Amino acid sequence: MKLNYLFFCLLIGKLTLAQTTQLPQGFETGDRTKTNLNIGWKFHLGDVTNSPTAIDFDDSSWENVSVPHTPQLVSYELDSIKETWVQEKYLRDISWYRKKITIKAKSTAKVFLEFEAVHNATELWVNGIKVGEYAVNGYVPFHFDITEYVKFGKENTIAVKADNSYSQVIAPDPDRTDYVKFGGLYRDVYLVTTNNLHVNYNWEDFDAGVHITTPTVNKHNGTVTIKTTVKNENSAIKKTKIITNVIDKDGYVIKKLITEIDIAANATHTFRQSATIEDDYHLWSPDSPYLYRVNSIIYDGVNPVDFVENTFGFRKFSLEKGKGFVLNGEPLFLVGANRHQSYPNIGDAIPNSFHYNEALQYKKAGMNIIRLSHYTQDDGFIQACDELGILIYEEPSTWIEWGGDTWFDNLEKATRTMIRNHRNHPSIIVWGAGINHRGPVPKMQTVAKEEDPFRLTASASAPWDGPKNEGITDVYATMDYRRTEFPESAFTMVMEHGSSPNSEVNQFHISRYKGNKNNFAAITWLGADYNHLQPDIVDAQWSRDFVTTYGVLSAYRVPKPVYYWYQSELVAKPIVHIADETASRDGKVRVFSNCQEVALYHNGELIGKQVPDNDVTKINLNHPSFTFKYNWKEGSLKAVGYTNGEKVMEYTRHKESKPHHIKVAYNITDKPFYAEGSDIRLVYASILDENDNVVTTADYDVQFSISGAGELIDNGKIYANPAPTYNGVAAIYVKGTQDLGSITVTAKASGLKPGKAMITTVKFNTNEIANNAKPIYDYPISRVDIGGEKQLVQFEWNEWTGNTDNDLNYTIKETNTQVAISADEKINWLGNGTSMLGDLSFVGTDGLYVEKGEMQLKLTNLKVGTYALETFHHARKTDINITNEIEVTVDDVDGSFTRTSDDHTVNYFDNSNTGERQPISINSILESDGSKPVILKFKSENEKGSLWLNGFVLKQIK
Repeated sequence: MKLNYLFFCLLIGKLTLAQTTQLPQGFETGDRTKTNLNIGWKFHLGDVTNSPTAIDFDDSSWENVSVPHTPQLVSYELDSIKETWVQEKYLRDISWYRKKITIKAKSTAKVFLEFEAVHNATELWVNGIKVGEYAVNGYVPFHFDITEYVKFGKENTIAVKADNSYSQVIAPDPDRTDYVKFGGLYRDVYLVTTNNLHVNYNWEDFDAGVHITTPTVNKHNGTVTIKTTVKNENSAIKKTKIITNVIDKDGYVIKKLITEIDIAANATHTFRQSATIEDDYHLWSPDSPYLYRVNSIIYDGVNPVDFVENTFGFRKFSLEKGKGFVLNGEPLFLVGANRHQSYPNIGDAIPNSFHYNEALQYKKAGMNIIRLSHYTQDDGFIQACDELGILIYEEPSTWIEWGGDTWFDNLEKATRTMIRNHRNHPSIIVWGAGINHRGPVPKMQTVAKEEDPFRLTASASAPWDGPKNEGITDVYATMDYRRTEFPESAFTMVMEHGSSPNSEVNQFHISRYKGNKNNFAAITWLGADYNHLQPDIVDAQWSRDFVTTYGVLSAYRVPKPVYYWYQSELVAKPIVHIADETASRDGKVRVFSNCQEVALYHNGELIGKQVPDNDVTKINLNHPSFTFKYNWKEGSLKAVGYTNGEKVMEYTRHKESKPHHIKVAYNITDKPFYAEGSDIRLVYASILDENDNVVTTADYDVQFSISGAGELIDNGKIYANPAPTYNGVAAIYVKGTQDLGSITVTAKASGLKPGKAMITTVKFNTNEIANNAKPIYDYPISRVDIGGEKQLVQFEWNEWTGNTDNDLNYTIKETNTQVAISADEKINWLGNGTSMLGDLSFVGTDGLYVEKGEMQLKLTNLKVGTYALETFHHARKTDINITNEIEVTVDDVDGSFTRTSDDHTVNYFDNSNTGERQPISINSILESDGSKPVILKFKSENEKGSLWLNGFVLKQIK
C-alpha cells in the first residue's frame, strides 16, 4: 500500500519514538516525514453517542487493533446471511477508531493525515475538534490538513468515524454489486509532516504532485517529462529551486535537472522538466520491467525543505490493424485474470505482503495483464505489477447500475483521484470508461481523457446490451461466458471469460479470441475465488454459493489445476505437470506441458505418447493440454516430456490414497513478517497421504493451535478454528504480537499425524521513508568532445578545443580532474567543420591523432573510487580501416593491465559514416586511490595508419 510519495517520519503513538534510522547514501529528505500509523488503534463497532471524539473520552474498553482492519470477521460463507447483493444492512455499520500520537516537528511545519482508503465515508476529529469529512468513495485515497489542530511536541488525540452505511450517492451503492462492501480502515494510514514550501498531493488538482510522462519512446532512447507542483504556504515569496535526479535501477544518477523560480506567497507553481535518456536506456515490458527513479528535492534558497520520489518506465503501446496490441514495437497478446482484493474472513483488510504475493503468483503463472475489478485497488498491488512486469486495466467502483447527479459527481471525483494517484505507473495501460455490463459512459470517457490522454479507455460492455463495439472509448471490452459474436472491426478484449479448474473453458476462450487479430486480450473471470451475496434470496433460480468455485486460485490463493495450464501456455521454462484428481478424473488424465510430445506411463508401463490436443477449440493456443483417455484407478502416473525427440523433464503423481498426515506451511516465507498485527500470514494445513499427495477429497475439520509471539485471527464466531478443508487444504490467519520472536502453528485432525511449522516476526519500522529509500549515487558524468578549432561539438558535451601542444591539458570542472594527452610523435588536431553520419557523429567527426606510435591519456586528481571510461577512436583519415585493432594498457592503483580492444564486433570501412551505431570506442574500468595518477596508453596494432582520440565519457561507478 505504498503511495507515490515517500516521506521520512519522526515518531508516533503514546510511546514517543525518535526515528533516527540512517538513510542510504545520497538520500535527502528535507523537512518531510512520513510515519506509518497502522499500529496502536482503539476500535469500537457501532455508533457512539457519548462524545467519542473528546480528548478525555475513556476508550479503555475498546478493542486494541492494527490497520489494515476489518470491523467484523466473517465466516467463509459470509455467515450464510439472508440478504441480497444490494447489501443494505449486512456489514453496513459505523466504526470508530481512536489513537494518540505525538508530533515532534517544527512548530512551523505542515501536518497531514493521509488515508489510502476507508469504507465508505470518513469524518475526522483532532483533539476534540472536527477537521472535516470525505464522503466521495471508499476505494481511493484522501488526506486532511491537520496543521491548525495539532499540538507540537505534545500528545494529540485522533478520532476517526468510518461510516460504511448504505448510501444513495457513493458508488457502487445504492444498487446491486457482485462483490461485498466491507468496512473500516482497511488500507494504510500515515502521518505526514513537511515544510510550508512543499510538493502537494497528486489528487489535489490536475497540476498537482508529480506527473511523469514519456512522450518519446524509441528503441535506443527516450524522453521523460516531469511535472512537479510546489505549494508555497508562507506569507512571503520564496526563491525556490528544484533538483530532479533521474536514477537508474542500480541507484546511479543519469540525468540531473535544475530549475529555479520565485513562488509568490500562498501560491503554487508547476515545474516542468524534461530529459532525454540515451546512455543506460532500457525499456519497460513484462519480460523486462525496468524501472527508473525520479527523485526531486525542493530548496528554499539553499536549504532543502522537501522531497518526493516516484518510479517510471519507458514503454509505448498502440492498437494496430492486423497486429492487435503492440508494445514497444512488438505485437503482444494479453492473457490474464480479473482480481478482487478481498480474502475470506478478513474481507478487504489486506497487508502489503499479500498484495505483492498475489501479484507474484499471477506472474509465475505467466500472466501479463490483470483487470482490477470492479474498483480502484491498493497502491501496493500496482507497485508490485510495476516491479514484476504485469499490465493493468483499472476502473472506478461501479457495477451495472448508476445513480443521479450527485452520484455521478462523486464518481467523477473518484475517477480523477484514481488516475492522478496511479498515472505514473507504467503497468497501467487501460482506464475503465464504462459501467460494468452496461458499456461506455460519455462522462467517464471525457474525465479519463482529460486526466490522461496517453492511455487507452475501455467500454466495460456486455454482449446483451449497449453498443456492440468500442463506442466512444478506445477498446471494446466485453464479457464472454458462452460464445459471443465478435464486433466487425473494433479492437476487442474479452475482459471477462469463463474459467474451469480443469482449464478446458479457459483454453476455449483464449484460443477463440487469439484467432482474430483485432482481439488483443483474454482475461479470465476469475483470478482467485471470492465472496459474493445472493442475487435473490427467494427465487431458487438465482441461488448460488457464497464463494465462487471457478477461480484460477482458491479464495485462500491456493493454485488449482488450471494454474499449471497457464504456466505451460505462457512460461518459457520447460514444464510437465499431471493435473490432480479434481481435473484428472472420469476417464481422462490431463497433462499440461510446453513440450512437443508427452509420454504417459502407469506403474512404469507406457499408456501412450501424444502430441497436444488437436482440437478446433484449442487451435490457436501455443500449448494446448494433453488429454489421455485413461481410467486411472490406482498406482502412479509418470509423464515424460519430449522436444525434438529428446527427453526434457518428467513428472510423477500417485493416486490419492487414505489421508495420513498434515503438512503445515505459510503463504509467504521470503519477505519479513512484521510484528504487532499490521502484517499477517496465511497458514495452510494440507491433508496428505503416505506419498505426500494432497488428498483433494479429504473432508476434515483441522484444529489449529499456536505458541510463541503470535495469535490466530479468530473471534470464535466464524467457524475459523477448527477450519474445514477445501480440496484437501484448511487455512487460518496468524498475526504477530507486540513481542518479537518465533511463532509455531500446529495443525491436528482426527486420525491424522499432526503437523507444525515455525515462522519468525521482526520489528515493524514506522519510518516509511527509511523502509523504502534506496541509495542515490550522484557522481558527475563527464562527457568531453575533443577537436580542432572549428570542431562540431556534440550536444550536451563539454568542449575541448585545441590546435597546438599547448592545448593538450584539460580540467574537468565538476571534479577538478586534470586530463593530459601526450605521445612520442607529433599530435595533430582535426576540426575543420566537416561532418559525418552516425550516432554521436559530432564526437567522431573531429579529434586529434598521431601518424604512428602510441598515445597516452593521464588522469590526475581523480577521487577515490571505481570509474568507467569510454574513449572514442574513430579515424577520419582514410589511411586506415576503422577496426578494433587498438591495444590499450591501463595503469592504475591495481597495477598494469593490457588488452586488445574488442568492444565493437564489426569494423567500419567508411570514415564518414558509422550507420546507426556510434564511433569505435574502448571501455575501460579504472581504480583510483585519490593520489596516484591513472594512465591509459593506446597503440594501434596496424603497422600503417593513424591513431585517433575523439572524446571520452568518464563516470564513477562505486
